[in-house]
Amino acid sequence: MKREKTVRTGNKEKRLPIVFRRKLLTVTAFIMLFSMAFIALITPLLKNLSVLDILSPQLSEIKEEVVYNSDFIFDAVKSMFMYDSKLPDEEFITSTLEYWGSPQWYVIDENGTVIMSDDKSKINTTVPEDSVIGGYHRELSDTQKGSCRISDIPSEDFQSGNWEKYVAASLGNGAVMVVIFDSSTYYPQTDGIMESVCSFKTVGKNGCDLIVHQDGTIISPPEKIRTEKNNKLTQSDIKKLLSAAPENSLLQVNLQGTEYCAIYQQADGYYAVSIILKNEVMLSLYIIILVSMFLMLLLLVIVFLRVNGLTKRLIVDNIGKINSELSEITGGNLDVEIDVKDNLEFRQLSDGINTTVSSLKGYIARESERFYKELELARAIQTSALPNVFPPYPNRHDIDVYASMNPAKQVGGDFYDFFFIDSTHFAFLVADVSDKGIPAAMFMMKAKTIIKSLAQANRSADEIISIANNALCEDNEADMFVTLWFGILDTDKGLVSYINAGHCKPLIRRSGTGFEFVRERPDFVVAGEESVPYTRRELKLCSGDALFLYTDGVTEAVDTSDELYGDDRLRTALNAHSPLSSREICEMVHKDLRLYSNGATQTDDITMLAVVFNGMRLYREITVEAKVEKLSEINAFLEELLDASKFDMRSATQICVIADDICSNIVYYAYPDKDNGMMKVAFSFDPKNDEAEITFTDSGIPFNPLNVPEPDISKIEEGEEGGLGIMLVRKFSDKLLYEYSNGQNILKIIKKRNRNKTE
Repeated sequence: MKREKTVRTGNKEKRLPIVFRRKLLTVTAFIMLFSMAFIALITPLLKNLSVLDILSPQLSEIKEEVVYNSDFIFDAVKSMFMYDSKLPDEEFITSTLEYWGSPQWYVIDENGTVIMSDDKSKINTTVPEDSVIGGYHRELSDTQKGSCRISDIPSEDFQSGNWEKYVAASLGNGAVMVVIFDSSTYYPQTDGIMESVCSFKTVGKNGCDLIVHQDGTIISPPEKIRTEKNNKLTQSDIKKLLSAAPENSLLQVNLQGTEYCAIYQQADGYYAVSIILKNEVMLSLYIIILVSMFLMLLLLVIVFLRVNGLTKRLIVDNIGKINSELSEITGGNLDVEIDVKDNLEFRQLSDGINTTVSSLKGYIARESERFYKELELARAIQTSALPNVFPPYPNRHDIDVYASMNPAKQVGGDFYDFFFIDSTHFAFLVADVSDKGIPAAMFMMKAKTIIKSLAQANRSADEIISIANNALCEDNEADMFVTLWFGILDTDKGLVSYINAGHCKPLIRRSGTGFEFVRERPDFVVAGEESVPYTRRELKLCSGDALFLYTDGVTEAVDTSDELYGDDRLRTALNAHSPLSSREICEMVHKDLRLYSNGATQTDDITMLAVVFNGMRLYREITVEAKVEKLSEINAFLEELLDASKFDMRSATQICVIADDICSNIVYYAYPDKDNGMMKVAFSFDPKNDEAEITFTDSGIPFNPLNVPEPDISKIEEGEEGGLGIMLVRKFSDKLLYEYSNGQNILKIIKKRNRNKTE
């Protein structure tokens, strides 16, 4: 039975978990009491916020409806002019406005003179420009017939009871009609409409919205709200409410023995009121507070249990950890170092144990250092043997390739390789040696060398692997073998001839779709048995297609629970993003592996290679001595490729002129101190973009033709030499790029094909 750790104090022993639980419980109780006191202090503020959250939206909505429904008075004016092109006569206006309570009215002509009015004394008088009526005349006299304006009722005028509401409209030809409503003519028309505005509106469970007059008369709806004693609110109740606080202020008022919370605003001749029982608000608030306190208590309990668990793990369990690690040391594992130093006691105990084994461990460390240096040297040799410069072929755009290897040990048994057999055949492979460490690395180097040498002899994929298998079986005393996926891509045809020798099934991404496994029965492993037949298979790649090769270190990577990464997760990771470059594909899988493993130890080498085929792009290059007699060879090289690319005669001639000038410049000026300089011309044609890229490379003295100034044409016409060739290069090229890198001049010429002249 495991004995719990104790702390000795005097003659008593206290268990560490009990001591920490008591202290933690005290702190938790204090936090709970403090939180309850804080909630009690802020409850009034929470109540006000809760009431405002309930009433303010209701009040805004009812105010908008009051304003909307009061706009019916536009009809009183519109009916006078909308059906007749002439000015309405006085009899028609008077009879029409009788329906609307006979408000005051004026018709003013374009000169500001009253030509018709209900007040005969005003006829033929001029309206003052600074009056309200004059202002409407000035605003509407030049507007289109039918333009209308309606005034708001200012809050100050409404509260004083002396207010007017103006409706003005343009009658055309500069004439304006103004109708003036006051409370005697306005309310009889609007009260009936306002009665239905609040009929179906409720606030909370027992509250409601009201529309009332300034004197407290309830317009809509008088029977809606009752007190707790089921009594209707009266006009005096509403007057008391309106006098309790200014508009837009939250107020609390006692009406007939019932406490209410309310808020009101002036709304176009009325007061819009939102009212709710205080008890209903407080009940909701208390429910929220009780739920919050319960959740807080629950959170504190969780924190208590969590901290208690952490205490046990960080303190009590640390003692068990020291004992466990001490058992490993006494068992012979001197690489274990006690590092439990959370406090003085643990630090002293850890330091004492570590000091005991330091001398022996120092000796072992010195021996290990020497051994690891040898491993690092082997790792460097192995790494240098693999292609590790990316992009490996910057002048080629038809192939995008990236690969990486992360060995589980200093040196691993996985390897990859890729290389061009010739300008149109690209070989690539990923392989996994059955063992690990230095022996596997040596076997890997042997296999890689044999396969590459056979491939460069222009053999087929099945011949290469068959011969390599027999060669690796010889003197294989360690019985190691290799699983591999080897392919040769014909860049002109987009055809991959490949061998799968017991290796993981690759994934292929067709353009516009996601990655899917290439499911097939693999052949036998390499170096497992002599004279094993291997079946050559083929894959057709189109522009945008991609292949992803990997070793089992990817799919057999584990997390902290020893669960395998697996095929499904690999495919999901590859399809989680839009089409990526080869480098992005590999880096994205590496990232997902790191997230999945979450720090778990890597148990196997992880190697992957991605190839993205960007289309059957024509690419050729030629390297010759920088001599005059070689210029014709370069010219024939370009003419053949331009013809194959179906360039129009004009563009092809311009490219040849460009090449002749640049190559002549290299021949005569690049190598002033020697006669055996070289120059390389690379031709690449992209049918998708209808453009050719010609790259001229030499190792001569640095020279950037882009820095050469434009020549003076007049001097050239007078016979002065120099500058004309560069001028033609600039004129005939669509784009010029220059760089000096690794001791070489690199000049790129980009020229578009004229499609109209080639079709």
